[in-house]
Amino acid sequence: MIDLKEVHLIAKLADLQEVDYHNTLVLHALIELLVAKGLLTHDELTAKVNELDTQLTFHIDTYAKLTERIAIRQTGIKPIL
Repeated sequence: MIDLKEVHLIAKLADLQEVDYHNTLVLHALIELLVAKGLLTHDELTAKVNELDTQLTFHIDTYAKLTERIAIRQTGIKPIL
């Protein structure tokens, strides 16, 4: 049986999917307008996407490694009292 919390969670996920769809639609429209006006090319966009992806992946990997190291150190720390 589904409880009320699960119903709310399912509703929130549906809302997020709709918001994601609308954001994606707006993003595509903006890109097409910028390309049509000659302010941006698809190659420039692709290059920037790849650059940002590389940077974000590096930051996420670094954060994950640091988090793992902190967790390992904390398991070795014994309480004073």
